[in-house]
Amino acid sequence: MTTLQQTDSQKKPGPAGKKPRQEEVSGSPMEQLTTYLKGVRTEWTKISWPTTQQIIGQTIVVLAVVSVMTLLLFVMDYSFHFIVNAITPHRS
Repeated sequence: MTTLQQTDSQKKPGPAGKKPRQEEVSGSPMEQLTTYLKGVRTEWTKISWPTTQQIIGQTIVVLAVVSVMTLLLFVMDYSFHFIVNAITPHRS
């Protein structure tokens, strides 16, 4: 392949605003559905699923970040409450 030739996956999209031409699927709606579901099955096998250890690790990270953010927001809220009460006069 020369440097001037491009494969289908290397071609750049056309002008902005124009949709690429979709291949027409001929046949009955049942045949179209069957073709679609076969494509779904093929793509489903390409998925890289996370391991249980990865899921547990990521869950721990999420819980830690949420806990730290909760604590930070609590401290900020309490501090602002304390500062505003110290500055503003109290009504009797």
